[in-house]
Amino acid sequence: MPGEPEVLDDRSPVRLVAAIRQSVADGIVVEGGDLEPADRDLLLAEELSLGNVVPARRREFRAGRIYARQALQGLGVSNSVIPVGRNRAPVWPAGVVGSISHTRSLCAVAVGWSADFLSIGIDIEDDSPLPCDLAKLVSQAPELEEQEEIESRLGYDLPKLLFVIKEAFYKMHFPLNGSFLTFHDVRVELNVEKRAAKVTIAPSSRLAAADNGCFEGRFGSSDGILFSYFDIAAH
Repeated sequence: MPGEPEVLDDRSPVRLVAAIRQSVADGIVVEGGDLEPADRDLLLAEELSLGNVVPARRREFRAGRIYARQALQGLGVSNSVIPVGRNRAPVWPAGVVGSISHTRSLCAVAVGWSADFLSIGIDIEDDSPLPCDLAKLVSQAPELEEQEEIESRLGYDLPKLLFVIKEAFYKMHFPLNGSFLTFHDVRVELNVEKRAAKVTIAPSSRLAAADNGCFEGRFGSSDGILFSYFDIAAH
């Protein structure tokens, strides 16, 4: 009936996008939602750059590009083509940095000006716990100290959160120097109260000295979806 408030479902993309927007830096534009927009036609150049993939992957890709264009419009950039580049990463318009993430039913995109940010990274995943074998692959013993207390305060699986944080960090880090990192190349320290994460790259003979350092990011959850965000300011 007219005048009644909108009722949002239990996994509302509206609430997810709003939660991410509260976590990102000033100047970052966030858009996203479910995959329904993927039923629209995609720009030919983008479709061709995707190659031969299964229908589910194509649907995720289409939705990501549509939300990416919405986010770019928030920066004042219109009619943009965002093909797949080297290492399967999006090729953003000149002067823009960005990141795209999907679950099986949702998508989120974050973009900003390269004059303000050297790189940004975002990741979203459902909050289902990781199996034990994957938890060992993703996390290190020091990261799991006080696991029960942290999980009781947050209400979700710590290894899965570490996975989301590291994925967002990798998306931010890779465009800067092209270094591939494993889950054990980095260590995450959480500030549960502030929903903040500090990522440290461990010294390694495999990585250049310039790769070492500490990086600050954010994390959160909304309706069963975990998210994390990182950026590196240009100044």
